[in-house]
Amino acid sequence: MITSHPAGGRAPQQAAHVCAAFLDDEVVLYDVHRARPLLLNATAAAVWAAIDGARTADAIAADLAQRFEADPRHVRDDVAATLLQFAELGLLA
Repeated sequence: MITSHPAGGRAPQQAAHVCAAFLDDEVVLYDVHRARPLLLNATAAAVWAAIDGARTADAIAADLAQRFEADPRHVRDDVAATLLQFAELGLLA
């Protein structure tokens, strides 16, 4: 679930039943409930690593846009799409 954030926007939180192993620029997630591993590419891995339960999706996008020197509008769209996929896969609390 992505919960409302007091400052506006949404603050995603990683589900407790998902374990992560960071390998270079990629992340392997393991969903304990579904006994399923998932390999994230570098972009999805950066989003996953930025999810802390406190920062909104917009704040994550702004941080990643600055870090990768990318167009903030495109990064915001990519972060939103990635978070939607994470939610659909049951990876968010």
